[in-house]
Amino acid sequence: MRLILILLSLLAFSPAAQSYGGVGHVVFCQMTYELVSPATRQRLDAMVAEHPDYDSFGAICSWADDIKSNDKWDWAKPHHYVNFERTQAQVKADACPPQGCVLSAIQHHYSVLKNNPESWVALAFLAHFVGDLHQPMHVSFADDLGGNRANLYYFDEERNLHWLWDTGMLLRRNGEPPHAKAESLGQELEPLAPLQYSESLVLGWANESAAITRRIYSDYAPQQRLGENYTAQYGPILEQRMQMGAQRLAALLDGIYQH
Repeated sequence: MRLILILLSLLAFSPAAQSYGGVGHVVFCQMTYELVSPATRQRLDAMVAEHPDYDSFGAICSWADDIKSNDKWDWAKPHHYVNFERTQAQVKADACPPQGCVLSAIQHHYSVLKNNPESWVALAFLAHFVGDLHQPMHVSFADDLGGNRANLYYFDEERNLHWLWDTGMLLRRNGEPPHAKAESLGQELEPLAPLQYSESLVLGWANESAAITRRIYSDYAPQQRLGENYTAQYGPILEQRMQMGAQRLAALLDGIYQH
């Protein structure tokens, strides 16, 4: 309980307190950092040093949420998610609207970073959006705002499905501080071979999340009361998605920075 309270206090003072970035992105990108090659890690360290407000690669991964209050970056708000119709079995390749979505954003920032490996903004966006893509509620239904309208009670607190998958279950699972959580989730992970971006590859990742989203909604009822049983059922799935995403992001970064 004490560790949970520590995590909650960290969230309360974080500019991304209501997002996956509050804890999830830090954990996700810290795992990524430990998986990349030493050469890639050295490049990441150099880029982290360029921004005094962020002291680690894990911290950088919350930047895309931290800037949401700045009108300059309003164009990027639709890039944190992708919607698909409830009548569709999968996300389609043309799912992005004209303003873009997480799929087109990953493609864009990967391309920028590939051509300019020193682009801090492209690195921060790419790392954040790969994390978002692996959180199922970011691949969801527009009519429900990705679970933000799916109200429920979690341990008697009034919440919604998006918050539950962004923050709630992660805080309940072991209650470790972010870096300890990253260490415990990442200790058995093996690095993947360096990856190059392809549209079909990233679309496949999106459809993994979409399949989980459909399962989540099949178990959902408005105003339902959830607790330990739900956390035991879905918490490991949430963490597995973070692990898979970290391995994949690390492989993409190694593909960019290894020569």
